[in-house]
Amino acid sequence: MTNTLARRIALGTLLAAPFLIREAAAQPGESSATVPEAVTLLYCGDSLAQGLYLSTQPPLRRRPALRVVNGTRHSTGLTRSDEWDWVQVARDNVARNQPNLMLAWIGANDFRPLVDRGARARYQFGTPAFAEAYGAKVSLMTRDARAKGVTVAWIGLPNMRDTAFAGAARKLNEIQEAAARDAGALWVPSWDATSDPTGHFRPSLPGPGQTERRFRADDGVHFSDIGYRTIARLAFATIAQQLPAFAEPLNGAAEALTV
Repeated sequence: MTNTLARRIALGTLLAAPFLIREAAAQPGESSATVPEAVTLLYCGDSLAQGLYLSTQPPLRRRPALRVVNGTRHSTGLTRSDEWDWVQVARDNVARNQPNLMLAWIGANDFRPLVDRGARARYQFGTPAFAEAYGAKVSLMTRDARAKGVTVAWIGLPNMRDTAFAGAARKLNEIQEAAARDAGALWVPSWDATSDPTGHFRPSLPGPGQTERRFRADDGVHFSDIGYRTIARLAFATIAQQLPAFAEPLNGAAEALTV
């Protein structure tokens, strides 16, 4: 069995049985970090993160152990700080909301050139200069938040219906993952969860009996309500497994998002 297939099987089991989050997170020898009884979770990012917030906030808003804060903005990205400076916006959101956990999901608009007005430079996507400048923004967002005592997790971009777009998303994931991990963030891969067993774009999820439930939006980029909840549960499970101090509130949140 390949590692990728094994991860997909494990993911399917995890999404079907939320109590496994608690069991996996209870393993000894993990981080001993402490969190308060009520965790403030800040969502940061573009329309992907915005959809995540809009789909998860209603079922989570009455849970006393988890306060969800919307720090998202559609049609933005890390490539055009002259239009929307995510480094500064994230910094301001952290100062204003004082979260314990920041969950970033961004990049759907970042396949365009990165513009650095200060340096009067323009870096084309796919070039080493782009990767360096883009990674620096991911790193700075992460380090700024961690300097304030915030745990940071980045969700990787999902598989996309358009194959060229999917290839570009893979390249952007490589940059994001390397920079986020190097700056001390947790990385939440979403590629396997959004791909079928052959590695292609997954538009739906198995439902009861022989039915299929809509997973992705018509544009082949965004998600259905069920899709966003599924990604949120994946993120919560990944964080809980790596940082058991967050397991109790995130386990409860994942159960509330069961689809």
